[in-house]
Amino acid sequence: MTSLRENIKKSLDDNLKKRDNVATATLRLILAAVKDSDIENRGKKKGDTISDQQILLLLQNMVKQRKESVDIYSKAGRTDLKKREEKEIEIINSFLPKQITSDELQKIITKSIPEIGCSSIKDLGKLISFLKNEYPGQIDMKEVAELAKKNLKWKEKEYQAMNY
Repeated sequence: MTSLRENIKKSLDDNLKKRDNVATATLRLILAAVKDSDIENRGKKKGDTISDQQILLLLQNMVKQRKESVDIYSKAGRTDLKKREEKEIEIINSFLPKQITSDELQKIITKSIPEIGCSSIKDLGKLISFLKNEYPGQIDMKEVAELAKKNLKWKEKEYQAMNY
């Protein structure tokens, strides 16, 4: 099985041959960000390269940044820049696994809370960490945090009610 890093490099080679300037520039940005993370990792003495899971998180952050740019360009009426950012999002997303929908995420959180023994909002970090490891690159961590907080607050109230 090829690594995510190898898939990105292969895609760069393919797009260089096709002379797709936007894809080529985007893939070079991805590889530069991965290389920067590798260097940072070495500095922290955590190994020579970052894992595929860390690359997925990096790609998710890149998508998030571009979505913010799309909003800004839309408001400014810069459709040319907006379209470029949207194409970059498409390219980056091609390396991410299928994203889990809000409804699916709600079900996963509801199932995971008792599974890993969460009983209050104090367990938020434990739940988020579990979900991050179980579904790398498939979930929006901001949405996870919001839904997890709601569910854990409800669980905490339920737990308190049972103990009175």
